[in-house]
Amino acid sequence: MPRYNIVIVADEGYVQHAAVMLCSLFNTNKGKVFHIYLLTNGISELNEHRLQRLCSEYGSYIEVIIPEEKLSSHLDIDLSSLPVGQWTTMMYYKLFIPIVLPENIERCLFLDVDMIINDDIEELYQWNLENNVIAAAEDMPDCMEIKKRIGLSQEDWYINSGVMVCDILKWRKAESSCPIIVFVKEVKDIITNEQDVIALYFRNRITILPIRWNMVTFYFQRVPKIFSKYIPELKEAKLHPSIIHFACPIKPWFRDSQHPYRKLYKKYLLMTEWGREYSFPIFEQLSHRKRFKKKFRNFLNRVGIIKDKGYTIIC
Repeated sequence: MPRYNIVIVADEGYVQHAAVMLCSLFNTNKGKVFHIYLLTNGISELNEHRLQRLCSEYGSYIEVIIPEEKLSSHLDIDLSSLPVGQWTTMMYYKLFIPIVLPENIERCLFLDVDMIINDDIEELYQWNLENNVIAAAEDMPDCMEIKKRIGLSQEDWYINSGVMVCDILKWRKAESSCPIIVFVKEVKDIITNEQDVIALYFRNRITILPIRWNMVTFYFQRVPKIFSKYIPELKEAKLHPSIIHFACPIKPWFRDSQHPYRKLYKKYLLMTEWGREYSFPIFEQLSHRKRFKKKFRNFLNRVGIIKDKGYTIIC
């Protein structure tokens, strides 16, 4: 039986969300055997055992890897010297996948954990990369300005790195001629995150996925933030998203999330050990008056009386 290698990144604060994403993966891909590689800066023994039980329940496996132990002690890089902005240094872990994964791994699928897998991933996992190293969905139109900042042409691809099919053999070949660790040090003054590095390092070695494989929240807005060339795909992708990426501040583990697929998060959460103890907090700390006004406005949007551009809907 084939094994599907899945790489994720999560810390103690996101381990619950990783469990929910994995639960959705297992339930929409029953019969498949997954080997999960969790890259982390550390999680509790309790949560590690919970993840192991979850994977075992579906006939799959999980291995916990702490990349910085290898990176700092053997590869001479201090991730804290890299820019992080609103994120953490853990976002750079995905850059070192071929270094920290076992040498016998030839292909993997990287998945962010703020996601719900809503489809069979066979087609995605086996995506024909041709001569490329990575397959991923293109980022939003905002990336046009990012390309200018980091010195890419407007024709170069800039991807959302939340979903990536990776040819590890080709990646390691690229590593042998230009180690990504050396490359990161060279470009650290112009980058702001790992997506910048990926766009630069894999220039001309990226192929683009259909948007249904990485449906970010902005695509569900009434006026979606999306390149016009993807509009023909959008209606079907909203109705039948293969991967739902909750890339927005108010994620579905908050009570005031308005994402149209937020209930899927709760569905899969209740199928994990975390579901028994989690209560959904409120993200926006508003006064009672402002909260009432926002709820009422959301209701008016839901029934179509008003039509705010940023309100998220399916159709």
